[in-house]
Amino acid sequence: MLQLLASHPPKIPSRKLVIPACNSFQISDFCNPMKKLTTLLAFLIANCLHLAAQTPAAMEAKLNNPATPKSERLSLSFSLAEKLMRTEPKKAADFAHRAAMLASELGDQNREVAAYLMAGEANYRRRESREANSKFNRAFVLAKDYGQTSQAIEALKQMETIATQKNDYREAFRLSQEGVALLQKNGGGSTSSGSDGYRSRLEKQNDDLLRENKALRTELSKVTGRTELLETNYQEALKETMEKSETQLGKKDEQIEKVSQEKMQVDLVVEEKERMLESMTKEQLADKFQLAESEKNVEKERARAATAELEQKKSDNFRNVLALVAAFILMLAVLLYFRYLAKKRTVGQLADQNAVIELEKKRSDELLLNILPAAIAQELRTNNKVKPQFYEQATVMFIDFKGFTSVSERLSPEMLVEEIDYCFSNFDKIIGQFKIEKIKTIGDAYMCASGLTDHNSSPTDMVLAGLEIQDFLQHLRAERMARGLPFFEARVGIHTGPVVAGVVGTKKFAYDIWGDTVNIAARMEENCDPGKVNVSESAYWLSKYEFEWVHRGKISAKNKGLVDMYYVAAIK
Repeated sequence: MLQLLASHPPKIPSRKLVIPACNSFQISDFCNPMKKLTTLLAFLIANCLHLAAQTPAAMEAKLNNPATPKSERLSLSFSLAEKLMRTEPKKAADFAHRAAMLASELGDQNREVAAYLMAGEANYRRRESREANSKFNRAFVLAKDYGQTSQAIEALKQMETIATQKNDYREAFRLSQEGVALLQKNGGGSTSSGSDGYRSRLEKQNDDLLRENKALRTELSKVTGRTELLETNYQEALKETMEKSETQLGKKDEQIEKVSQEKMQVDLVVEEKERMLESMTKEQLADKFQLAESEKNVEKERARAATAELEQKKSDNFRNVLALVAAFILMLAVLLYFRYLAKKRTVGQLADQNAVIELEKKRSDELLLNILPAAIAQELRTNNKVKPQFYEQATVMFIDFKGFTSVSERLSPEMLVEEIDYCFSNFDKIIGQFKIEKIKTIGDAYMCASGLTDHNSSPTDMVLAGLEIQDFLQHLRAERMARGLPFFEARVGIHTGPVVAGVVGTKKFAYDIWGDTVNIAARMEENCDPGKVNVSESAYWLSKYEFEWVHRGKISAKNKGLVDMYYVAAIK
């Protein structure tokens, strides 16, 4: 075994550079040896230099570009397979298989066969014998169909090497014989039309195959324990087969003879019975016939009685089963009726409970939406908590009544609460029209903000809401003065800037906002005259072109220094 492996080392399929087919370069041009050989060498050198100058990454990127022509992708696949054969045989196998597919689409038979040989080589380097054998077999079939004798023999030699390494000498010998037969069949015709170099290569392949054939035949004889050559084995196998066939035929003849003898014995018994029947007298026959007829009648009566008894039992059993089924159906109907009543009663109770639950849920949702913005309420229901949020640009508005203490002293508690509720309810309606979130009320102070969950960061809507609130209070003042009742006047301050918003507390939780923006908005309200809307500089610049303004000068704001203030005079 070791001698055989030493004399037949594993062969790696040779790489062959296949020349791309093009209109200006044909293989038939090589009839003029010197001129065409020079052209071929120049093309090969230019092709190799061009491909060698590219990195595998660049070539792969160009290969994967859908705009690259198929013929160029075929050349790139070949080059990548050759470049990566030693370092990354797995990728080389993939690129070689891709080249085979492209060559098949383009009808390039030479490259298709060469690509499968290269893919088999890559699999062989990765010790993937089964995949390599499959690729070599595909190359052999294609080369044989395309009349490429040299490539077909090359594929057979690689499959023979794999079979030898697996100790499958019969398969290796068969492949070797197939290669010799193919070379003897196609080699002569090919050499007559080719060059002297091609003829000598085919003759050398013929000699190599014959030597390998002889060595495999000898090794196969040693492994099987026979010293004679394989040709004599065919004759001996035929002889053994014929001897086995004759032995089996002899056994069949013995079986046939045995069956014939048994048949003869049966025939003798039948003849004896017939002779005995003929020797009986007519009276004996009549007596026997009458006795047989009587016995037959008795048997019929017994059968009739048994049948009648059986029918009676069947009838009784059927009646009993029918009664049981009727009782079972009646009991089942009663149970189903009571179950229906219980289920109906349960469904009614569940419907009532679900209605109550749905009503309570609706009320709970309404209360939650009155306390929190819709998005915050949804997050609280889903996660049972609310993450704090930072808003880069939010607008905050403070509303505070002037002289609230003096007015409250002139009103009863009921009238005071009613008056505040009336004002704040109208404030809620006004800011709701502009999608502004109410934050909270502190005594007679009212705070709201925009640019939070709805991201309505422009202060224009907030200024419009402030003007509408002042307009509402002006009408209310005129009405209260006409009736001789006390009235409220309010200051409105607006500022735009960053805030942090979140929900605080576990019991009676509240949605609130924090930051310098809240403080500055409060400062705007404190420095505002009743009936006016005082706006900070940042809110002024964001809504400058929507309103008429009156500059009021600067005030000092904590952590912000001096801040400009503006009164909203009118809407443009």
